[in-house]
Amino acid sequence: MPRTPEQNQSIKDRRRSKLLAYALKAFAANGYDHTAIDDITKPAKCSHGLFYHYFDSKEDVFAALVDEVLSKEAEVPVAAALEKGSVAGIRLLCDYASKVTKAGGKDFCVAKITVLLPESNGLDEKAKSFVRSHDVEKTLVTLIRQGQEEGRVIVGDPRLIARYFLDLAKGAIARLSKTGAEAIDPDILYGLFLKTSIEE
Repeated sequence: MPRTPEQNQSIKDRRRSKLLAYALKAFAANGYDHTAIDDITKPAKCSHGLFYHYFDSKEDVFAALVDEVLSKEAEVPVAAALEKGSVAGIRLLCDYASKVTKAGGKDFCVAKITVLLPESNGLDEKAKSFVRSHDVEKTLVTLIRQGQEEGRVIVGDPRLIARYFLDLAKGAIARLSKTGAEAIDPDILYGLFLKTSIEE
């Protein structure tokens, strides 16, 4: 008995979802610039022809990821951190970093792409818009500046402190990705920003 149109659509939807899941892993592992179509099709065990049946290009599959996965599941709490402000906002971001590194899997991939994406070249306008709305560095600069005004955050250029912090976070993410090392400790991360100990 031939398949119904609904069954055919269900099969197509599952295949497309599978390709998006492998694309998410590939972009998280390699970064946007260094991901090739082969990095998606080989682990998904699908042909280039099948890939191109669903997506026109690497840019197209990434745009679908932004629409269907990153925009819905990127929980980087930049708005909530800004609302809390100062050291409370910094603490929220540190707790989030710890949570996603413990969770692993899809949450970790989404967070990793979100943190690494601003350094990517050739992003389309949709991806750039996503970067602007999830700008961890800009958020950190604001929170660091507020904390410095209160006398609770270390002295220095807030932009440089934010960049150093993100470089450290990227290094930890890379280490976790390769070795499965321990999750990021939120207290250590948070303590890097403070003039005094966490308990004070």
